[in-house]
Amino acid sequence: MLEFRYPLAAVVKDYMLGIMGLAASILILSTNESGTGIFWFFIALAAFFVVVTANAANRHVTRITVNEDGIQSGPWPQRFIAWKDLRGLSLRFYAVRSVFGRNKGGWMTLKVKAENGSSISVDSDLPHFQSLVVKAAHVAKDNGVLVDAYTAHNLLSLGVEVPA
Repeated sequence: MLEFRYPLAAVVKDYMLGIMGLAASILILSTNESGTGIFWFFIALAAFFVVVTANAANRHVTRITVNEDGIQSGPWPQRFIAWKDLRGLSLRFYAVRSVFGRNKGGWMTLKVKAENGSSISVDSDLPHFQSLVVKAAHVAKDNGVLVDAYTAHNLLSLGVEVPA
């Protein structure tokens, strides 16, 4: 059994964005009269930054457990997908580009789906992401899961055999 967690370095930017955005929103709220349009705008903005911070905290405490039976994600939401029930696999690449058009990299997201409709998604910030992709691709191949062209291209870019 292997257990993976997102390192602090992977979520620190989200923590900083959420905390600094919330602090700025509260500061601006404290200088405005309640009931005005700008007041309600910054209430909504503060709520958005609370969600960003909570999402970063959730990613920080999430544990991905992989064993011979399946893959599990938790603590919230707690999900388990048995390898024998795997019916869907997608691997997406999200590019990040600079203002001047130069490619600055990006990240990948692996999503595995069970026949009951539940799914688990992991980002490439997770340590040993590529080994998890390899395991999921082999299981998908064994289960006869067909993947779309984007997933096939992204699997090949990682040097992983495409399920056929």
